[in-house]
Amino acid sequence: MLAQWLESLRRRSGLSWSQMARTAHIGGLMVSQSTLFRAAQGERLPKWKTVQAFVRVCGGDAREARRLWSNADRHEAARGGQVPRSVVLSPQFITEPWQLVQAMNHMRRESGNPTLRELEERAVVRGVSFLPKSTVGAVLRGRLPAKALLLNFVRYCGNVPDEQLQHWADAWERVRSSLSGRDRRVSAGRG
Repeated sequence: MLAQWLESLRRRSGLSWSQMARTAHIGGLMVSQSTLFRAAQGERLPKWKTVQAFVRVCGGDAREARRLWSNADRHEAARGGQVPRSVVLSPQFITEPWQLVQAMNHMRRESGNPTLRELEERAVVRGVSFLPKSTVGAVLRGRLPAKALLLNFVRYCGNVPDEQLQHWADAWERVRSSLSGRDRRVSAGRG
């Protein structure tokens, strides 16, 4: 959860890894680009000072960072030093907005991590794209997609056969009904 939260924080900031490292250095925080990158990969628990630098550079909530880092630290200790990898749910089991966004990001990675422009171009029909890059970018950073956008995303990004699209439509309906007035922006790391 910590790694996902850090990555969503970086994406929301719009900073590249090198920009983050430069900003940290200017602010007196000695942390490298590769250290910041590894922190968001989730393979190992980053040092607390790395998380602090990440949060300062990207403008995140320090209390939330501390809570997530402490939880990850407890999990690592309980598992003998390994941070658990988060599980990406199949659409049949998705009930929360963050799970849907997480599944979409996972699908993109599994598809070779195409750029937003590449996704936009894949979904052009009669001169109009069904995956506008600005909208898809906002969704992958945590905004709940419109149902049509989700279905086009899984079709053009994940190459999901039409007969499996209903699972994704059902997932969207479950997520939408779970919101019941809550904020439609979700943290990909919430859970």
